[in-house]
Amino acid sequence: MITVFAVAAILVVGAALALSQFCLVRSVLGVRTGEFSAARCVVGLSVLIAITLLVMARWRGGETMPTYSPQLSVLLGGLLFGIAARANGGCFVGTLNGLCKGDWRRLFTVAGWILGYALLRVPPIPSHPQSAGEVALVLGGLGGLLWWLTRQARKRGQGFVPNPAEPHLKGSLAWALMLTTGILMGLLLHSGLPWDPSSLAKALGHSLRGTPLPPATGAALAIPLGMALVHGLRRDWQPGTITAKDGLLLPLGMLMAIGSVWGMGANDSYLFLYVPLGSLHAAFGLSAMAAGIVLTDWLGNCGAASWLQSRHLAPPTAERLTGWKR
Repeated sequence: MITVFAVAAILVVGAALALSQFCLVRSVLGVRTGEFSAARCVVGLSVLIAITLLVMARWRGGETMPTYSPQLSVLLGGLLFGIAARANGGCFVGTLNGLCKGDWRRLFTVAGWILGYALLRVPPIPSHPQSAGEVALVLGGLGGLLWWLTRQARKRGQGFVPNPAEPHLKGSLAWALMLTTGILMGLLLHSGLPWDPSSLAKALGHSLRGTPLPPATGAALAIPLGMALVHGLRRDWQPGTITAKDGLLLPLGMLMAIGSVWGMGANDSYLFLYVPLGSLHAAFGLSAMAAGIVLTDWLGNCGAASWLQSRHLAPPTAERLTGWKR
């Protein structure tokens, strides 16, 4: 019965991620274009998950969970992930949401994730129990970032509208959705189910190397199912055709997976698990991801853009990804 409720919760989470158009790439580019709702959505959700975990830890008598210290491999992995994700036009969640909306080109990216996880397996960095100082530092920084984003948005008179295509989802209604999603995600972390997109891709990749696929892995399919249900109900399917040049998304997906292996986590596991737990490695890795996204976007606005466009390989513009004009 608990598994049934957990799968139902995962389905709701998938629907919420689709409704809010959750995407790390989109949120970072939004800040670059002066629009802060997407970033507030991403950071705010991590804050709400962290609060849920802290309440549950208090209720369970002060339990701790393993966290990791930052290493050079984490920074390099995060940077590689950010570069590849920006070139791809979306992170793990954003790419999966695009696929569920009918962007069949994303099948190349998803296949790249699986192959990347199959090709590269490295020993995990040493873990240690949660430290009160680290948790306070990471969560304090996360709360400070949310405060800064909110302050910048208010200076510009921007309301909280995570998804420009869903203008009615704004203000208190949008925050209520984020609150519900954050609580569900916090509870799901104690279910033991590998429900996030990168966990599913990793399990499929490892299965190509002979590792048995755990039966519980199928629970992660509820995320794309929830996304597909939202797009079906909204009737906003935008099926596209696949061309030969879209094959570039395959190596980009592989680089995203390789970056997440080096960094001990993809963007979804950082935002939905390790940052809310107060793990310093996730804070450093996520910062490196953001730097990679910004660097690639900057290069795309320089001479590299014309070279890519001449070969029809240019990634989506910041305006197209965020839904807002510069």
